[in-house]
Amino acid sequence: MTAWGAKLPPHITDQPVPLDRYPLPEVRGSMEHFIDQKFTALKSDGFEPFVNYWGTYLTNPIGGERRGSAWAQLLVFGGEIHFDSLGWEGGSVFVSATDFAGSNLSEKVGNIFTLSQAVVIDTFALYGLYLRQQLWDDRLDIRVGRISAGQVFATLPIMGLPVGGAVNGNPTSLFTNAPFHATGSASWAAFVKALPTKSIYAQAGIFQASPQTGVPSNHGVNFSIERGDGELIMAEAGWLPTLGASGEKSASPASDGKKTVMPAKTVNPGLPGQYSFGGYYSNYTFPTFSGGVEHNAYGFYAQAQQMVWRSVANADHNLTLWSGLTYSPQESFALLPVMAYGGVAWQGAIPSRDKDTVLFNFYLGGFSRDYARQQAGAGSGWATVETDLEASYIIHISENVSFQPDLQWVIQPGGSSSVPNALVLGFQVSATF
Repeated sequence: MTAWGAKLPPHITDQPVPLDRYPLPEVRGSMEHFIDQKFTALKSDGFEPFVNYWGTYLTNPIGGERRGSAWAQLLVFGGEIHFDSLGWEGGSVFVSATDFAGSNLSEKVGNIFTLSQAVVIDTFALYGLYLRQQLWDDRLDIRVGRISAGQVFATLPIMGLPVGGAVNGNPTSLFTNAPFHATGSASWAAFVKALPTKSIYAQAGIFQASPQTGVPSNHGVNFSIERGDGELIMAEAGWLPTLGASGEKSASPASDGKKTVMPAKTVNPGLPGQYSFGGYYSNYTFPTFSGGVEHNAYGFYAQAQQMVWRSVANADHNLTLWSGLTYSPQESFALLPVMAYGGVAWQGAIPSRDKDTVLFNFYLGGFSRDYARQQAGAGSGWATVETDLEASYIIHISENVSFQPDLQWVIQPGGSSSVPNALVLGFQVSATF
């Protein structure tokens, strides 16, 4: 199976606007408070650091190609240096690195959708390194340098929440069908995003397509452009509504006796959402399942999330629906021509746990007929569709730390009915600063 890059973990997806992404409780231990104080001091000096950690333990007591268990952990850290104090308004430099350790349970189960979102490039690697310029009150964002496509394209805020890596934080089909890359794997790129209004955005980017991208032995520091490298061009447009938001204007007396109307005070924060549509084109060379090569890959995706209910009494109690679809028609080399995914996130399901979130998700991948024919010819059976169902519960231990029990049911691992359906149980621990 072709895999062009590793999937993006949550919290570092550079969304156009925040979407009330399940705020954490104001409860911190002494160490967390110490770290936050240090980060605040650095931010005041123009450096905005971040440190994110995810660790997952998973086991499949039932089904799959063989039984097993796996621990995987990912550390992502870095920061953005702002130059406003030096007279370069809106200018900054972003740098980050990743470190992965552990193993991938999907290698034992035999499924296509990675069971742990923490599984990325298996080494310590330089990740992002780019110059950034923001203009016109951040309505225009320009970046040039080492960037991953998954950091800025085909992602939703809610896609960072599952333990499984099927869509965390980009759909698997983009990695199997194109020279798409994400966490731990960056390439030379140029990116621009414009927000003509607060609720509409459009963005485009061009990325280097190279077999050296994401190779562990390069550790992210192979900056060369070789003969035979190609380009990946991506474009996306989106709508960022807040449905039902309302406010009221308050009046206060002025010194001349007249009343002064104050800015509107929000009464109903509304129901935030994000709707996006995008596509890609690459002039790269792709090996086909029949043994030949083809050029020029293309595909499309559409995805959305929408909060559909929020309690009037407690805004932390809310329900969000989300879904997505990708389509890559070139079945001669696109492993997953069609992928569909979606689910529901219910925050505050337990009244005494306002910040905790229940997740129910599904991921469905339809395999290429050319790939299925190749597998059948090799005696591995005809691959059709893999369906993964996932349920988990995010327990916020503190503002920065969470614990997430997880259950996944994999139907036809690898798309083959000859592999028993697999039950996967485990948990994830995460810390974000």
